[in-house]
Amino acid sequence: MIKINNIKCPLNQKLTKDLLAKKLRCSLSEIISFEIDRESLDARHEEPYYIYNCIALLKNEKKYLHHKDVSIYEKIATNYPKAYRQAKVAIIGFGPSGIFAALTMAKAGIKPIVFERGSDVDKRTLAVERFWNQGILDQNCNVQFGEGGAGTFSDGKLTCRIKDPRVKDVLDTFINNGADSAIRYQHLPHIGTDKLRTIIKNIRHELISLGTTIKFDTLVTDFEINNNKIIGLYTKDNYYPCDYVILCCGHSSIDTFKALHLKNVYIEQKDFAVGVRVEHPQILIDKNQNKHHWHMLEHASYRLTYKASNGRSVYSFCMCPGGIVVNSASDPQTIVTNGMSYSKHDEQNANSALLVQVFKEDFADPHDCLSGFSYQQQIEAKTFELTQCYAAPVQNINDYLNNQISPLVIPTSFTNGYQIKDIHTIFPSAINLALKEALYDFDKKIPGFIDKGIMVASETRSSCPIRVKRNAKHESINTENLYPCGEGAGYAGGIISSAVDGIRCATSVIEKINNLE
Repeated sequence: MIKINNIKCPLNQKLTKDLLAKKLRCSLSEIISFEIDRESLDARHEEPYYIYNCIALLKNEKKYLHHKDVSIYEKIATNYPKAYRQAKVAIIGFGPSGIFAALTMAKAGIKPIVFERGSDVDKRTLAVERFWNQGILDQNCNVQFGEGGAGTFSDGKLTCRIKDPRVKDVLDTFINNGADSAIRYQHLPHIGTDKLRTIIKNIRHELISLGTTIKFDTLVTDFEINNNKIIGLYTKDNYYPCDYVILCCGHSSIDTFKALHLKNVYIEQKDFAVGVRVEHPQILIDKNQNKHHWHMLEHASYRLTYKASNGRSVYSFCMCPGGIVVNSASDPQTIVTNGMSYSKHDEQNANSALLVQVFKEDFADPHDCLSGFSYQQQIEAKTFELTQCYAAPVQNINDYLNNQISPLVIPTSFTNGYQIKDIHTIFPSAINLALKEALYDFDKKIPGFIDKGIMVASETRSSCPIRVKRNAKHESINTENLYPCGEGAGYAGGIISSAVDGIRCATSVIEKINNLE
């Protein structure tokens, strides 16, 4: 097979065999089959067009290798081990890393038991909507906790920067369970919150058919560790002996990390980020990013970065075209924002997190590995104190920069209502300084970013302020048979990278089981 890059295609046409033959200057009969590998849009020209890379099978491939943009395609196989003996494997958390760890184990022949503190996705949806509509928070079942993890109530964004052949396997799993096959090659693949819920349920049914036990509404409260080896775990009502534990509990499971710390599992501090959600009219972003072609193209997104004078990185994160801003708190009397999009991207506003780097040195106690959580929680509590309810503090970007208050230039989409407040009071001065500098820079890149934008506070859960340190075989460095995994343990960021890490950790467990004497 060969790979062909840079095939231009008009907006109103998908890649066809005719276009591929034109690129290769060959007859149609020479092309046995092809599949799209990558799609991107070039809107810089008078007539915008798509650019495709594809993989093709041709009759006489060698004679095309001298062509520009043509090379041999070498498929990287992903072979997963089978288990030659049984073991009791517990997986804590049923987000992307937990789901794919469980799938890897189950397909290998081991029947894991999964503990998820939240509910299945249908009950979880009801709990989330009750919180958004009535302000009634379930601390164990919310936007952070429950089947599918935090990404279930984000927007099913599948972008990632890792180069790992297992990414394709993750995408194929989503496709086999109901996702559009175009996610294999799209530049910014996106499932949508509405569709992702059904896909997650389908994967759960597959797991159960393979013998996996999934215990929803079951919080792991403690661990039994003997001679630096994990041998069991506790829930509120039961004790479960186990040979291996894959820790996939997500970045908001502070109580779980506290329980591990009390058992002397090695945890270290790490940098993370805090900031706000910004909202703009989607049409502003479309016109800026897609220029005079904006009405012909899908809603645009953006990616912005800035290095502040105090050394802190500021960047956009989880940008949601045509989306809404949601309250994703998991603790009472706190506000935590996140962005969400449905599959159609048909809301009026674009939103994105704008995050400022928080250094470990900012934490109150350099000797307390969990001190970053205190920093995070203080900001979430301060945000709530401004409104004294789950309505978010909201401010025009221009007002934030000029220390003033005035009516909003656009309506906010925040799920729990809003109050116009001075957002300065939430953040330390170093965060405000970096954020202000970045906003002026971003306004140069997207004119109108300041005057036509609003800020919704606060965004604090983009990543975890700790890392449960592991070795090259994905095992805790001081607790045998404990496998820290995914975003919560500090080894991933987003749905795809978390899923891939779940596969990695499960594979390491299987290999250890197989190598036992």
